[in-house]
Parts: sequence; structure tokens; C-alpha cells
Amino acid sequence: MKAPSVVFASLILALLPAGIAAQNAPATPLTQATTTSPPEPIERQIRKTVTFITLSCLRGNIPIRAYGTGFFVSVADSRLPTNSFFGYVVTNRHVAMCWDDQNNPMQVQSVAIRLNLKDGSSNELRSVGNLTWILPPDDSVDLAVAPLGLDPNVYDLLFIPDSVLATEDVIKKESIAEGLKLVFSGFFYQVPGLKRIEPILREGIVAMMPDEELVTTTGRKGKVYLAEVHAFHGNSGSPAFVDLGGLRGEAFKIGADYRLLGVVSGGYSEGEQNTLVLETPLASKPGNSGIAMIVPASALKALLDDSRVVALRDAEVARLAQSKK
Repeated sequence: MKAPSVVFASLILALLPAGIAAQNAPATPLTQATTTSPPEPIERQIRKTVTFITLSCLRGNIPIRAYGTGFFVSVADSRLPTNSFFGYVVTNRHVAMCWDDQNNPMQVQSVAIRLNLKDGSSNELRSVGNLTWILPPDDSVDLAVAPLGLDPNVYDLLFIPDSVLATEDVIKKESIAEGLKLVFSGFFYQVPGLKRIEPILREGIVAMMPDEELVTTTGRKGKVYLAEVHAFHGNSGSPAFVDLGGLRGEAFKIGADYRLLGVVSGGYSEGEQNTLVLETPLASKPGNSGIAMIVPASALKALLDDSRVVALRDAEVARLAQSKK
């Protein structure tokens, strides 16, 4: 396989066996682990950014079990020691809040997040009640993040550096447009894996990057992209990457050059008379059109830069400084 570009190579350095946050964990800084192993294929690295989320919820008195995907993002901070960063788990708003078919949050009794261990097995970490998710102030944005408190010696996963997010500036600079190859990795709930989680990897193309707002999976109009890639039950919250490698215009870039385009949030099913109905993969029905909705990475960057998230980082930096006195 051709060598990966330097853009995603930083992901290799962020190889962390990791745990998950307690329900009200602070934004604890993490230290990158060093490894002498040769880098894995880039697509396998993408699979290692993913976790499986299972929510036990109540619709009235009826117990409901919902499935979704989460993935891990790291945020660099110059105030931290060298090779340290803040870590977060990311998913959709409708996953985190366990929405019903009418976009109403259900009561969350527990959350289970399953992660692979370095010893070749996996572990399911549970929270009584819901995690303390931080949601975007814009109700149209189908995202949620929670800070992570991790054990760097146990779990086998990768963090996506915030430097590889395809923000609006990156999209303009790199001329990211329709037709580029896109891959995402998520929870294939039909084959969850007995010993370890087995994220599925799916490939397609960027199908539309509309200038106008569309009705999103929140039921409100907002900024989204569309991809020709099949998403179904359990894929909500999957990270979607666009590949900038290969021949583009008159330039040829050797190897893969993946950027995080956004987060899978739903897709269109084919109704009667070829009508298309927008649904979340949590509630998808037969007749999938193969068109998925992607929440832009710019929205994720905005959430990671939100004052509520920054305040948690500031508080942790202040605590660390105080502990050194």
C-alpha cells in the first residue's frame, strides 16, 4: 500500500489505549503513548477511531434499546505538557439524547460504551443515567460531545486530531467538492463482534455540498452535506472522511490524504412513488436510497470551541497549575 500522507500520519502518534469518561468527568488532559510498531493501513486506523454506543431508554413505560456510533477527537492545547491533549467522544444529538421517531428525547436509564482492549478483548463501560453531553446551541446541528477521562495503558483506539477537520477554510483551500472519495466507519450492529468490536468501513463519494440549508435529521433547516454511501441502523455518529489523495486537477498526490468531512447523521429512504424520506439511521426502514446526510466538520469545530467546552479546559489547566504550587 502507498505510504499515507503526513496529514493523517499525526493520527498514528495519537494511538492511545483509552477509557471513557465518568458521567461528570472533567476535561482531563491525555498524554500520547509512544509505539515502535509500524503504522497500520490508514483505513484500519480509521476503524480504531470508533466506539459502539448502546442506550437503554424508556418511552413512557416501554423499555427501548438504541444503538449508535461514537468516535474520538483530540484537541491540542499549548498550555499542556508536550505530547498531551484533551480528548472527547463525539456522536449525534439524536443518539446522545435517545430521540424517538418524533425527535423527542427519551429517558436514558444507562449508556454502555464498548471499547477494544490492548490484550485482544473488549470492555463495556456503563454509566447510570446519561453522560453529561454538551450540545450545540443551534438546534439544527445533530452533534454532541463529552470530555473523556482515560487510562492510557488499557484501551486500544485512536484519536482524530482536530487539525484534520475539514473546516470551511480547508474546504476552500483544498477545493473539496462533489465526486471525491469518502469513507466512514461505524457500528454494524448485525456483526458487533464477540471478543472485540468490529466497526464496518463503507466507501462512497461526496454527492452534494449545497449552498442552501436543508432540513436536517433534527427536523430543522441547517448546513449539511450529502454523500452517496449507504448508512443504516447503528451508523449514526460515524466519522466520515474525504480523501484528497490521487489525481486532482493537474496535481497528483501520492498516498491517501484523509480529512474529517463530518459526521453521519441520517439518510433518505425510498418511499412510495420514489419519494425520499429523511430518517436517522437509528430509525431507518427498508428502501434505503444510498444517500447519507453528513454534519459538517465545521460544526464540530465550533462545538469544540464553544465557551462551555473551553471553560472545562480552562478549569483543568488552572487545576493542574495549582497542583504544581
